[in-house]
Amino acid sequence: MDDGRISVSPYDTAFIALVKDLGGRNSPQFPLSLEWIVQNQLSDGSWGDEHFYLAYDRLLNTLACVVALRSWNVHTDKSEKGISYIKDNLCELENANAENMTCGFELIFPALLQRARDLGIDGIPYDAPVLKEISAARAQKLTR
Repeated sequence: MDDGRISVSPYDTAFIALVKDLGGRNSPQFPLSLEWIVQNQLSDGSWGDEHFYLAYDRLLNTLACVVALRSWNVHTDKSEKGISYIKDNLCELENANAENMTCGFELIFPALLQRARDLGIDGIPYDAPVLKEISAARAQKLTR
């Protein structure tokens, strides 16, 4: 943005939403981050810039927001809509231009998928070939 402001990142907001209350309560330290997630889901069930679309970015943002909502067991309707988006659009990664890949996607996305699996989130095709390819790329990078 020309005036020095930066746009809000659903991924970053979801990450902040995962921070547990520093006082020891079983609640988020930053509840407004969860509220932002709830208020900013797009009509197709995803999170991201509604005027600019990149498959990698949109899927990463959406998975992060779903994980944040499910981590606190809030707004199941929103997370279900996000899961449907992921399931229906995961195939876009097969033909997406790798030059448009979000930096670190092959490292972050599999880790988020594992977190989703650990949370018991159903409906995501964890065994999809494209996800296996991304996980293999992650493993290769981590062994360097």
